[in-house]
Amino acid sequence: MNDMQLTLERSGEAIARIIVCRSDGSETPVRLRLLAYDGCEFESDRKFAVGELVGIHLYRMGRIRARIVSRSRGVFEAEFDNHSPV
Repeated sequence: MNDMQLTLERSGEAIARIIVCRSDGSETPVRLRLLAYDGCEFESDRKFAVGELVGIHLYRMGRIRARIVSRSRGVFEAEFDNHSPV
């Protein structure tokens, strides 16, 4: 029987990049923790205010508008705008 080593191969560019864009035009790279149909959860060293409107850019998937709904120790939860054209 062949020895198979199952690994997930990802080049640097294929790793999903998530960038949060603020209304002032600044961009912050974040680490995605959870992606759901109606929102997401991410980690960031920068602070976001609850209620802040942001654009979340998902690599190769586009940008969607969202609102920060909670924060706790560098973990932020954002709810997607249901009327965003994506």
